[in-house]
Amino acid sequence: MHFLRLSGIIASNKEKEFEQTVQFVFNQLSSECLEKVLSNDMHKKDHYHLFYLWSTAGALKKFMGSIELQLIIGAFDTLGTLEHTIFGTCVEKPSFHSKDLN
Repeated sequence: MHFLRLSGIIASNKEKEFEQTVQFVFNQLSSECLEKVLSNDMHKKDHYHLFYLWSTAGALKKFMGSIELQLIIGAFDTLGTLEHTIFGTCVEKPSFHSKDLN
C-alpha cells in the first residue's frame, strides 16, 4: 500500500470552507483509495493533516497528478499554508485506535 500525507495551517475563520472542500474531494475518489482521513492536530492550533492510503503505486501516482489533489493544494494555498507533503510505501495498513483516558 502507498500513502500520501499533506499537512498545513488553516486559519480558524477558514476551517469550514477548507473542510467542505476536502469532503468534496473525498467524495470524488476512486475505490483504489482505501483510506482518507482529515484530522486537526491537537498539539498545534490551526494545523490540519490529510492522509490518503492507496492500493497501488500507480493509483497514488495517478492521484498525485489529478485535479482533485490540485484542488486540495489550492485550498491550502488560498485558505492557509501547505507546510509538508510526504508520500511512500506502507508495510501494513495502519489502524487508528482511541483510548479512554478516564
